[in-house]
Amino acid sequence: MVRPKLLAPGGSLEMARQAFLNGADSVYVGAKGWSRRTAEYELEDVEIEAIVELASSMGKGVRVALNTLFSSQELSLFIEKLKRFESMGVEGVILTDPGVMALSKELCPDLEVHVSAGANAINNEDLFFYREIGVDMVVAPCNITVEELAQMKRTVNVGLEVFLHSNTCFTYLGKCLMSSYFRYSSHIDEYGKDHYWGSPNRGGYCHRVCKARWNLEDAEAEMKNEMFLALDDLPAYVEAGVDCLKIQGREYNPRLIGEIVALYSQIVDSLQDGSFYHRLDFFRDRVEELSLRRDRERNRRTSRVLEEAERDLEVASVA
Repeated sequence: MVRPKLLAPGGSLEMARQAFLNGADSVYVGAKGWSRRTAEYELEDVEIEAIVELASSMGKGVRVALNTLFSSQELSLFIEKLKRFESMGVEGVILTDPGVMALSKELCPDLEVHVSAGANAINNEDLFFYREIGVDMVVAPCNITVEELAQMKRTVNVGLEVFLHSNTCFTYLGKCLMSSYFRYSSHIDEYGKDHYWGSPNRGGYCHRVCKARWNLEDAEAEMKNEMFLALDDLPAYVEAGVDCLKIQGREYNPRLIGEIVALYSQIVDSLQDGSFYHRLDFFRDRVEELSLRRDRERNRRTSRVLEEAERDLEVASVA
């Protein structure tokens, strides 16, 4: 049984260090203005370079998320970023736009290209397409079942990555525009990159309005957006030949990420040596404990971004 790689978030140098020390093979970072997170959880190029140097000293890897969508006017900025990260020694980039993926393989053929979950590769034909343009890895959306993943892996010879730690959006990631309706404004940074608040696809962030209480004809409703730490599906993932297991969470504190990485490193080891089911009760207790801590952190942030969206609505209604 081939051991899948373990990928962790690198929201800061300290988070990357905690991830590497606790068993991650690689971390992913977000380039400021170019990934699906707010600027406070993205990194300047010099910060990314420091993480690449740390990774190199430990025999680890770094991937850079450039997974927003951008206009033709911003393409030259992207190419500069791409070549800069290649010269730093990053192992790969995470992208959403198919045209940019093909261009990246043409300009920097030794740089791995990973299809972001936001691209919604949800069936065999999607995977065949991405393989044809030269991508190395496809990140599967959380909505895809283990059975679907196994069938896709059997059918298409391309790397496949799944989330161990994320949340299940009520729709496919990258397809929801609800946040944009609540908060839609933009600004151009000093480099010429446009940022659209309320749109993760364009360098802003999601206000998670699906988590608000919705009043539908006098009945309250809540849309599906559940958080999870995977456990029971892990043997099936490994058996299916999944190539990479991804932990989400650039916005959490480094210590929590380190503990989550350590747990999953132990679980992957147990799947390799056959002790997984003997240790399952311990793993369940540990997952539950970490889930509660993770949920508290995420819920605090959800409350904050919902308040921001509500304030914008109030200002707009007054205007």
